[in-house]
Amino acid sequence: MNTLSSSQSSHLKADPKQILADYKMGFLNRQLSILARKEVALGRAGFAILGDGVELPQIAMAKVFEPGDWRSGYYRDQTFMLASGALSCEQFFAQIYAHSDISHEPSSGGRQMNGHFASRFYHHNQWQDQTQMINVAADMSCTAGQLPRLIGLGASSNYYHQLSQQSVPHHWMKKFSRHGREVVFGTIGDAATSEGHFWETINAMGVLQIPVVLSVWDNGYGISVPTRLQTTKGSLAQILPGFCTEGDLKGINFYHVKGWDYPELINTYQQATDLCRNHRQPCMILVDELTQPLGHSSSGSHERYKSKDRIQWEKDHDGLMIFKQWILRNTSITAQQLSESEDQVIKQCLAAKESAYEAYQAPMRRSLKQLKGILNDLDRELKTAQISVTHRCVYAQITATAKELFSSPNESLSQTTESSLSYEYVHTSDSLCPFIHQQHNVARQIIRRLKQLQQSTGLQLDSIQPLIDFEQNKQQWGEVRYRTHLVSQTHPQNEIAATYENTQIMDGRQIIRDYFHLKCQNPRVIIIGEDVGHLGGVNLEFEGLKQDYPHQVIDTGIRELTIVGQGHGMAMRGLRPVVDIQYLDYLLFGLQVLSDDVASLHYRSAGGQVSPVIIRTKGHRLMGIWHSGSPMAMILHACRGIHLCVPRNMSQACGMYETLFHGDDPGLVIEPMNGYRKKEPRPTNLGEYNIVLGTVEILRTGHHITIATYGACCAIVLEAAQILADDHQIETEVIDCRTLHPFDTEQQIAASVCRTHSLIIVDEDVPGGASATILNTILSDHQAFQYLDTPPITINAVENRPAYSADGDYYCKPQAADVIDHALKIMEDKHPNQFLS
Repeated sequence: MNTLSSSQSSHLKADPKQILADYKMGFLNRQLSILARKEVALGRAGFAILGDGVELPQIAMAKVFEPGDWRSGYYRDQTFMLASGALSCEQFFAQIYAHSDISHEPSSGGRQMNGHFASRFYHHNQWQDQTQMINVAADMSCTAGQLPRLIGLGASSNYYHQLSQQSVPHHWMKKFSRHGREVVFGTIGDAATSEGHFWETINAMGVLQIPVVLSVWDNGYGISVPTRLQTTKGSLAQILPGFCTEGDLKGINFYHVKGWDYPELINTYQQATDLCRNHRQPCMILVDELTQPLGHSSSGSHERYKSKDRIQWEKDHDGLMIFKQWILRNTSITAQQLSESEDQVIKQCLAAKESAYEAYQAPMRRSLKQLKGILNDLDRELKTAQISVTHRCVYAQITATAKELFSSPNESLSQTTESSLSYEYVHTSDSLCPFIHQQHNVARQIIRRLKQLQQSTGLQLDSIQPLIDFEQNKQQWGEVRYRTHLVSQTHPQNEIAATYENTQIMDGRQIIRDYFHLKCQNPRVIIIGEDVGHLGGVNLEFEGLKQDYPHQVIDTGIRELTIVGQGHGMAMRGLRPVVDIQYLDYLLFGLQVLSDDVASLHYRSAGGQVSPVIIRTKGHRLMGIWHSGSPMAMILHACRGIHLCVPRNMSQACGMYETLFHGDDPGLVIEPMNGYRKKEPRPTNLGEYNIVLGTVEILRTGHHITIATYGACCAIVLEAAQILADDHQIETEVIDCRTLHPFDTEQQIAASVCRTHSLIIVDEDVPGGASATILNTILSDHQAFQYLDTPPITINAVENRPAYSADGDYYCKPQAADVIDHALKIMEDKHPNQFLS
């Protein structure tokens, strides 16, 4: 067994109260973990993943954490949350029960499983003062997914430090930073260090020299897989030294400490945090010889994959037990004091559990009582109207449905008592069906039967309306609890049109350049990406900006994953970053961050966090497999929660950027790659006009066929439309979708189909890609199917990726000739004797 020497802890003897408080905190975490597993076993909670065994290092981390600092961590950090004051015992249990009220469960309002923590720095569309908060970036289940944003969270501290050195005061900065002194704490389990996210993150930390303390909790396993099967040489301590700082060669400051060594943990976290806070140097702390006393989670026992010797070793190395023995040997604290403290903690935990459970059940009980009263009134009315006799079958169905909710099948509705109003009735099934949901379903079933009864008898029942109101209330309740906050919807709703008076004609890339030159006058705007700085972008769309804004235009390595993470983290800290991904095909490297983190952030925090990062990239048409992709459906489906903008030219792109800059939602803007050298008129009000997201633009009016498209295909469709008009007297209505999420919120395309009775969708994605989503929205959601005289047609790219050869684009992507052929086919179907396809 490992023990601690008294010489190591001499500096701690002076404050036995603090040592005792730390032990109570560790014991508190352990008791909460034990009780949580029992709640799952009792069926009062669905699942629990807990932080037992990691108490001591997290207590040490909490000691050096200051208001304004940030944590982006692992879902086992409950001791840190408790010790820092960011989580109460009642809130811990509210997470276990998935309480959907954010006043009880502020991390996610029941949208995430327990252990997934978040602070609320965004409230009613207003940013809160982050300098006074314990800032916790919303956790994820994706192992290592929390790391890429560390780069942006830490880089923000450096940037705010630079701004604080300037003579011009930046008053907006006061709610986001204390002169850049914030330290960012990252945590990860050892097994997740196998992920590429980890290695890209630590490399970027060393390159950028950002104030990040990254802790690795190493308990020797990744669920059932031991470290030797995950890490070269079986230990990060053997392979990380290459990243370490050596003299003038700046890298990572590396610390290695045992998870049961309380005094050394305190010293290590103090040293590492001092380097970060005062010298802006990144640090990594490997905390090994940790244990999992209760196993991986409530879903199974670790005895299935650990040997008896290993389990005994973990018992002997339990940090909480070793800490208790060390206290008795090296402090004046007695065994009786420890025992009394443990008793206090146990009572505190039990009281918190019951309080949280009662708060969780209270609204369900009230709702059930309300429904019982409505159904009793209905029961009396049905009996008075003799329905129980004349329509015995219907009456039996209604009463049986109600009894399913309230009582055993042999008990009449009128005999149910308050004791019947127990949530446990619902938790008898393996599905753990939510109680409000069951009430809603019961009400819906009875309403359907009552409406059938009214229709067949002509009888008007007074009691049906309260039941309808109840059902609608439960529907609204569910929508508010679980279907809100996909986006903040803070972007402007009024469009300011571009003006063109005595305008210049210039390359599209120059319009982009001029726009961002205007935007960078705001120090909150930062441009991040490969080659955006000294080169000015691969298309020279940032030409000259680095010279004028040296701290705001930032070159990066080739690391799309953490470039996206860098922008994401900076956006969470109040900056307005624009992340440049050189080509749309390379967005896949950062897709995990975009999908799992950025897109879901506002939703999974129940509106408590936002990340208004803008991702700009170039796509659709150039040459070659990895420079001509248009995987729009992949983005649409993976990134709900990110506005998807698909401008047809650079002036349109600037209007979309302007809208995104004035909102708090993330956005992805895909510029047409063949537009940088095309000539465009430069709007005279560049930087002022905007485009309302979700609105389409009719580029050409017509009455024969509606053609909906976007991006680079707009020019192709317009070319085809002109030929159709000139050579065939077919007038097509060409509509630019402009954004794919949100999409045509005013249903203008459906209105056009109502006039033309025909529809073509032109899209550069593969068959069944984005066009399927567009078609579903127009025909199903907007009900345009009823106006069609002919089947709708989608014109897509082919299934394979576009070839590099000169005519590869012609054979792989939609062309004007394809649009013309399909338009003629539609007209031949509608007017067989007038048109030939």
